[in-house]
Amino acid sequence: MNNALATYLDEINFKRSLFGEGPLDIYEDYNYLSDRLYSLGSPEILSKDGELSIEEHQARFDFWMEAVEELSQLVLGDPDYYEYDEVTV
Repeated sequence: MNNALATYLDEINFKRSLFGEGPLDIYEDYNYLSDRLYSLGSPEILSKDGELSIEEHQARFDFWMEAVEELSQLVLGDPDYYEYDEVTV
């Protein structure tokens, strides 16, 4: 698992632990994990509600997209499952 996916998985599992929930399994909990990961990629979250510069936002987007692509590759065996256009602001 690469740094991006591991970082997001740790963040999601930490928040779950605060509510007494167990850690997620990438394969068994793929649908829930992909939904949570997708929601963490919203423009509001990635840009910190517009507080970040374009470069910082782009870096956060790239890191998030790396996590999405790895999750897709691990579970579905398809690194291009999520296609996206370059972010332009």
